[in-house]
Amino acid sequence: MDLKTFRKYYSTMVTAREMDLLEQSYTGRGEAFFHVSGAGHEATALLEDALGPQDWLHCHYRDKALMLARGISPEMFFMSLFNKDGAHSKGRQMNAHMSDPSNNILSLAGPVGNAALQSAGVAEAVKDNSDKPIVLLGLGDGMTQQGEVLEAVAHAVRKTLPVLFFIQDNSYAISTKTEGNTFFSRPDGPADDFYGIPIIRLDGRHPEDLPEAFESIVTGMREDRKPRIVVFKVDRLHSHTNADDHRVYRSESEIQELQETGDPIIHLGNWLVEQGVPAAELDAEVEEIRSGLRDSARRAQYSADPEPVFSAKKELPSHLSDPEQEYRGTPGKEALTMIEALRETFRFHLDRNAAVELLGQDLEDPKGDVFGITKTLSKQFPGRVENSPLAEASIVGLSVGRALAGKHPVAFLQFADFLPIAYNQLWADMGSMFWRTDGGWNCPMIVMVSCGGYKPGLGPFHASSMEAVAAHIPGVDVVMPSTAGDAAGLLNAAFESKRPTIFFYPKVCLNEALGKTSADVSRQLVPLGVARKLREGEHISFVSYGNPIKLCMKAAEDLEHHGVSSDVIDLRSISPWDRDTVIASAEKTGRVIVVHEENKTASMSSEIAAELAEYVSRPLQIRRIVREDTHVPCNFDNQLEVLPSYQRILEAAVELLGGRISWKKEEAAARGEFLVEIIGTSPADETATIIEWKIQKGDNITEGQLIADFEADKAAAELKSPVSGVVEELLLEEGEAVEIGTPAVKVKTEDSAEVLLKPKTKETPGKPLISGLKPEALQKLSVQTAVSGDRRPWILDVEGVQGSRKVSNEEIMKSCPGWEEGEILKMTGIESRNWIAEGEDIISLSEKAAKTVLERNNLGLDDLSLIIVSSGTPGQLTPSLAARIQHTLRPEGKRGIYCPAFDINAACSGYLYALQSAWDFLNSRPDGVILVITAEVLSPLVDPADKSTSPIFGDAATASIITGSESPLKGKARVYRPVTAAAGEPGKILTVPADPAQKIFMHGPKVYLEAVHNMIALLNDACVQDDIKVEDLDLIVPHQANQRIINAVKQRLKLPDDQVYSQIRHRGNTSSCTIPLCLESLFKESRGGQTFGLTAFGGGFTSAGALVEIL
Repeated sequence: MDLKTFRKYYSTMVTAREMDLLEQSYTGRGEAFFHVSGAGHEATALLEDALGPQDWLHCHYRDKALMLARGISPEMFFMSLFNKDGAHSKGRQMNAHMSDPSNNILSLAGPVGNAALQSAGVAEAVKDNSDKPIVLLGLGDGMTQQGEVLEAVAHAVRKTLPVLFFIQDNSYAISTKTEGNTFFSRPDGPADDFYGIPIIRLDGRHPEDLPEAFESIVTGMREDRKPRIVVFKVDRLHSHTNADDHRVYRSESEIQELQETGDPIIHLGNWLVEQGVPAAELDAEVEEIRSGLRDSARRAQYSADPEPVFSAKKELPSHLSDPEQEYRGTPGKEALTMIEALRETFRFHLDRNAAVELLGQDLEDPKGDVFGITKTLSKQFPGRVENSPLAEASIVGLSVGRALAGKHPVAFLQFADFLPIAYNQLWADMGSMFWRTDGGWNCPMIVMVSCGGYKPGLGPFHASSMEAVAAHIPGVDVVMPSTAGDAAGLLNAAFESKRPTIFFYPKVCLNEALGKTSADVSRQLVPLGVARKLREGEHISFVSYGNPIKLCMKAAEDLEHHGVSSDVIDLRSISPWDRDTVIASAEKTGRVIVVHEENKTASMSSEIAAELAEYVSRPLQIRRIVREDTHVPCNFDNQLEVLPSYQRILEAAVELLGGRISWKKEEAAARGEFLVEIIGTSPADETATIIEWKIQKGDNITEGQLIADFEADKAAAELKSPVSGVVEELLLEEGEAVEIGTPAVKVKTEDSAEVLLKPKTKETPGKPLISGLKPEALQKLSVQTAVSGDRRPWILDVEGVQGSRKVSNEEIMKSCPGWEEGEILKMTGIESRNWIAEGEDIISLSEKAAKTVLERNNLGLDDLSLIIVSSGTPGQLTPSLAARIQHTLRPEGKRGIYCPAFDINAACSGYLYALQSAWDFLNSRPDGVILVITAEVLSPLVDPADKSTSPIFGDAATASIITGSESPLKGKARVYRPVTAAAGEPGKILTVPADPAQKIFMHGPKVYLEAVHNMIALLNDACVQDDIKVEDLDLIVPHQANQRIINAVKQRLKLPDDQVYSQIRHRGNTSSCTIPLCLESLFKESRGGQTFGLTAFGGGFTSAGALVEIL
């Protein structure tokens, strides 16, 4: 290397050091938040002189000088320091984790050592390129002890890969000394080689001695294409990061000595002076660099911040999410099982795209995968369908590297239970690569994973599914087909999307005949995130995927015999999943059963149930039939109990439908008779065929005797008798293909012989006996038939009366000192409320409201057809409050029998419950007139010291006159039939006691959640019933519970402030009186032609919704 080139790299090293010092300054004054120093490691910059543009670099996080030399600008480092929009990652990566696709600098990740396997994968992909690239892997001395680093070294040896394992040995793994604790520095001294690779040792503190060594190493690798290990001795001159202080574990003398002897910049500068470069010239250069960096850092600091992104996935081509693009094969031409469809789809892509490669255990012929998926492929595509080492992290990590180098790899993990071994590569790299590089790098790869149980012989570590674990990885698509057509279609979509995909396939489904598809698998496509409806119904929804789909179908078929129609939804795609289809089904049926094999906590059923609870607006019942939080046992009886079963699914459905179910067990075989069943050879076998019988009717056979040769889906085998006896009948013909578990031979045994225990091979609950399904359970929940508009009753007039004692928040605070000034208004929206004064009670308020509204409309007690009183505080049980109010309305001195009068108690929903009763009455008596009264005196029942209730409630009564459609009295509004519902609650959350000595109890947060959800749901039901959208209502009048609940309803419905009515500030919560009090105010100011939505929620829990049209 000539002096000019040394000068160039000296400048690069100085730039790196000055950047470190500037970054330390910014973090020290709180203008940046993270810094990793490369001080002492700068001599790696000279490696660039030996490298070419064709080479690939997976740098160490202290390789700032090398990355500068390679072409990353100082400004890009500063953009990363400040996490700016101009950074390579748009501020997503920590600043030391750089990336530059234009210079083949691969993206760094936080888990140290991850890059090792990827570097080996890149090397495999580029090894045979004509320009003979190498892959540089920068490692720290502590990092070398990661298992994945050791796997990478082993693979580089096994495959003779040009990977330069460049270990920067600074003697510390943060604070832990590494000398004597690594493969290159053992307790017995320095090692000379590792896995047969000679270890080359270089001194990184003296850059002037390095160029020749670097050139020799790289040249040798280009020639022999073999790996090298270099131990590059350096000193870490600064703390590990700004979060570390090396003075805690290093002595002052050690730190001082390092500064004097371990600084490569000082050594190279001194050497340059010895070579004739003036020291002043070098000093001036340092100052010039320093000044330029300050300007660059400032520009970066004041540049634009990035916008947050809410998906880690590469954008999907539009046709891959379009349901119209789906093609699952041609009906009537089903020829291929799932295993065959997968194999032929792989064959198509291997043939069409030279970048496609398959890697996994036992993939090569003659085995062709443990299940046979890849049979014949390695013969047709030699070198591209490869056996891997028995190392799942290697399989995935190598595939990530291949994908980064332009390949489209497919990694096979034999069982889902082994996925955690590779999880680090899946989560930290495959899933994050596109996101963390802002699309600079992508991982177009597929991970194939067999999954699931339901077969004898499977158990822990061979029967899990793990899809929830996979779905929790941002940036990764997760699919699980249950049929051959879905398998081919989803696999084609995964290839075409070029997104990282984890493809689970249930091994039990591989050979199922019922799920076959046509041979044109290359044309088949299943859009991602689009569910498939297998059945369409009205009464209940089953949502599942994978193995349990057929169990849901069987349950739905049984229910159909009892008049129940079902939606059966196969999600197929787990991430993304089809929220819209599932939510729409739940809105329609009101009952949802979610079924999967994965264990319960934090599972897909949890996600689905949460989404439904959040977004479905109607009353909804949900059941999850899943594996509890335990492992899958090998005992098959236990396995069927632990996993979702047809029996459990059907029983849950019958329960939701209000019925009863029992089971009629199959009759056991008679004593002295035994049925020998045909068996399989592996968990993937579904069918078997007798090739040749070795016995005939009448033969005496013994236990263990060969009775037939048979061929299952995977292999041929011998069928042996489990019993001794006489052959009574051969139940199968030679060449007849039947399901595993089908009886093949009937054997007569001795009556006195011990009864043989026949191991269970499938679920056999017996015949379901279903009864008691309630007619109303077969109707859509809460959807009620609307009557034509000309039958709608009128609200003629409303009058409200409040208690005369006005109570301010200041007065409340005196008796409830837990409140701070302004806090009551902030938390409840209430500034004052009215309580009854001395001499007032529930009768006096009700009487005043009723007489006022009747007199204003020239009506008397004789004119009324019915009196309905809604109250949660009637004061006494008998006489009813309605009877006592009726008594006050009777003309003085006049006795007689008048209209019916009765109470209802639906708490705060009472007004709408009363309107529903009035509505139904007036549709049978359309000329009738009804007085609806709401009356609530809650203040005597409030504990003044209770923060949750003392500021909330007020006292009031209202009286509404409701007239029938044929009455001559026409009013201010016409009422659509209210919708009502209840969800029984024993009073643990909200209680209004009958005994005045007791006080109101309310669990505020739980009431809040129930109120918001139920008021939205019932309002939506009222709108559905009357064919209007919530957003098209002119005004929504919710029960005035508290302002926080009103605001939450408004926000959930995404409505503007002026579309949701509130007058709670000076009235408080008057229970069933709040809505009529609102109507009283609104009728005075509203114009005609408007439609209001009323919705309420109350203790019990009750809820209701209704629409009124203002005329």
